[in-house]
Amino acid sequence: MGDVALSVPVIESFLEQFPDIEMAMLTRKAFNPFFKDIHNLKIINPSFDKNHKGLFGIYKLSKSIKKEFNPDFVIDIHDVLRTKLLRFFFKTFGVKSTKIDKGRKEKRELVRYENKVLKKLKHTAQRYADCFRNAGFVFNFPDPENSILNEIDNSLPKLKNIGIAPFAKHLQKQYPFDLMKQVIAGLVQNGRQVYIFGGGSNEKEIAERLEIEFPGVISLIGKYSLEEEMEKVSQMDIMITGDSANMHIAALMNTKIVSVWGATHPFAGFTPYAPGHKITYIQNNNLNCRPCSVFGNKPCFKGTLECLHSISPEMIIDACISDSI
Repeated sequence: MGDVALSVPVIESFLEQFPDIEMAMLTRKAFNPFFKDIHNLKIINPSFDKNHKGLFGIYKLSKSIKKEFNPDFVIDIHDVLRTKLLRFFFKTFGVKSTKIDKGRKEKRELVRYENKVLKKLKHTAQRYADCFRNAGFVFNFPDPENSILNEIDNSLPKLKNIGIAPFAKHLQKQYPFDLMKQVIAGLVQNGRQVYIFGGGSNEKEIAERLEIEFPGVISLIGKYSLEEEMEKVSQMDIMITGDSANMHIAALMNTKIVSVWGATHPFAGFTPYAPGHKITYIQNNNLNCRPCSVFGNKPCFKGTLECLHSISPEMIIDACISDSI
């Protein structure tokens, strides 16, 4: 979901600069709310579980797109097996294509344990934009201008509604639950209203237990559609997230972000695309093992998740309630 959210400002900016272009976006139906306000954009929802399953299903999908939309060019910003197959089939139809350069080699160098090359890589949104440039378009898409990495932004004013997305697909990206409870307790004690975001029955159960334990906590899990949840994110004064899809949704909704990073690293290019937007990154850069993964799906080198356990709840709380200007 985070990758899809990062594509929104790129597609929106491209169609603003090229209003005569008609574009079809191939994405899952669940992600349609991300694109609902973009003009000249047709949404195509594949059915990978039914009609478009397997090799023959991908072929059927390519034929259907060719018949209904008849693209002049295919731009692949994902470059996975399904999109590789789609590019192949479109090539047989005589349709040219370009694909994303994911920078896999430099990302491997960034996350390896020995001889790590710790340098800031190209932002993923810029990699998307490069696909359009490689298709021959002179596309002006600025680099994100985020706040300084690793420093708490003390200019955040005292605000009331704090959204927290405490869950992540991989534990290597999830702030430890016992520490997050301390963050919640600190925010509630300082008069903040806390809203919990997430998905799934297990996360819903955990969030509802937090509602009982803390009087200033409201769980939003399972109550809203994606579109409605995005609207709720826009109503937050600050969103506390890990390196997750909710971080990118908060950027889309222009909500201030306090982002906690563990095994992954902003240098990999997956920070929110939010030029000029208030983003505070909280991370431990004193560990020579970080980052150990681009996506957070690799086991911790040390087996301790020190990168997350070494971040104190007070750092996160201070980032949200600081009086300094």
